[in-house]
Amino acid sequence: MSSKLQLTTLAVLVSAALPAQAALYKVVEVAPGVSGNEVYGTAIQPGATTDPKGCFVDDCADGASYKLAGETRNRPDGFSYREEVPFAMDNSFAYIEDDYDGFEDYCFYQLGYATCEYWASDRWSSWYNETYSSNTPNSLAFIEGSAEKPSGAINTVINSLDPSGQPVGNFSTSSKRNEAFSAVTNSTLTSKAQSRAWASDGTYTVGSTSSKSGIGGERYYYSSAPAIWSGSDFVSIPRAGGYEVDGDYFAQGSMRDFYIDSAGGKTYGVGYNNYSDQHMNATIFIGNSATPTSATWRSALIYNAQVDISGDNINSNSVATNINKNLVVVGQAKRSGGFPQNGAASNRLFIVPDASASSINASFFYGGIFFDGAGGEMGGINNFNEIVGRIDSENHREYDGKQRRQRAFIYPYGMTPKTDSSEESAITARRAIFKNKAWLLDDLTNGGSESSNNNQYRIYDASDINDAGVISATAVKCSGGYDSTSHNAYCGDGNGTEKVVAVKLVPIAGSDASAIEPRSYDSTATERKGAGLGFGALTILGLFGFMRKRIK
Repeated sequence: MSSKLQLTTLAVLVSAALPAQAALYKVVEVAPGVSGNEVYGTAIQPGATTDPKGCFVDDCADGASYKLAGETRNRPDGFSYREEVPFAMDNSFAYIEDDYDGFEDYCFYQLGYATCEYWASDRWSSWYNETYSSNTPNSLAFIEGSAEKPSGAINTVINSLDPSGQPVGNFSTSSKRNEAFSAVTNSTLTSKAQSRAWASDGTYTVGSTSSKSGIGGERYYYSSAPAIWSGSDFVSIPRAGGYEVDGDYFAQGSMRDFYIDSAGGKTYGVGYNNYSDQHMNATIFIGNSATPTSATWRSALIYNAQVDISGDNINSNSVATNINKNLVVVGQAKRSGGFPQNGAASNRLFIVPDASASSINASFFYGGIFFDGAGGEMGGINNFNEIVGRIDSENHREYDGKQRRQRAFIYPYGMTPKTDSSEESAITARRAIFKNKAWLLDDLTNGGSESSNNNQYRIYDASDINDAGVISATAVKCSGGYDSTSHNAYCGDGNGTEKVVAVKLVPIAGSDASAIEPRSYDSTATERKGAGLGFGALTILGLFGFMRKRIK
């Protein structure tokens, strides 16, 4: 009898002898309504419930009140459809100008994998198609089964949903690599060579605009700047330092999220800006008015996450991705290929507890599931300071090796300096549901009446979370269920077909910390055979990645 079978049999016997557990989340697969080999969940509609504990008390059923946005892929992006520059770091455009060799150089110098030929070939073929060939659509966007395709769009991405469930994102056309779209339209955007929209409250939208289209003969050498606009006003945020063009480098900037502090008379935006030596650093944008388009703006660099630390380019980039009403900021900083940490040039996740503090410093996630040098991708944060994203679930050496496998997580951070005292009890109660610590979300979908359905999925990425506690995510699915409930279980004894699907994670009403039943690990190493995942969820680094500054 194999060790895997022994463990599976033992697990069944043990589970039969124990009281049923309820898990914390129900996994709800979302039909895309568009074609595509792989389907990704990218955003969830904002919203709350009448009870502060959200769907953990109020029964949200399948989460139908909160729309999920997503996208499909038939192949990897040549480089990300949502980022301002290639690989989100190449502001000299040197890598992308070198065609296939540039893709391989980027992987070699900035990622360090032993598999760079495969990595580069996969992405170069997509870039070639998008640039020189048929330009066949690859990224089709949807909201709850309905296609979202602006007029003339080729590839479309949705970065977020506004409070009414309207998409916020950008799309490519035959003449522009990126054009912003949201419910908030402004005529100034159409005059820009490129534009991107990242977040909106229904009145204001934030993003960036660029000086060239990024299409055809203008696909290289353009600069971008952070921007915020309403239906009648448009503001471009000044650069924090440097020049629009400095030698071979072009200034870049982007605002990714914002919060209007009406009581304090200020607006806070987050993203990145251009600094000296054309470094693209995580930034908090501070406007001196609660009317963003009337404000005077300044940029506050987030220290500890910047590119240049003590004279060395320790990081190749950094970006602040999200801010909530407690002025908590989260983001990520890509470790430079010249300064790997714990065997990897990883994309480390950070938090700034108070955007209004006189000194802005990033603290990197550490402890528990966040080991030293762990890389990942930030997803989002809600107003209960619950953070989601994905993180390395393996810690082998990536440099001269293979990519680490990643899994989705939730991190109930807890109190912060600007937390409203009236909400402290709610945050404390919600944090207690998670035993006051971070978890891989796979551990929170195990057990109880939902176990059979949930065991069809392993949650790869968590892209967004709302105040009701509903999460937009991407999962790997084995129809009918994996061979056991373990983290590394086989699909059909290694011969089954897995696919990448968009899912909602909906809290199960009545569940609490006592429902948590962590998944085990089978002792036999999992080697998936079958149709597998193609370029899929277990090996993607660049789909939502944010990596910068060329170093050789």
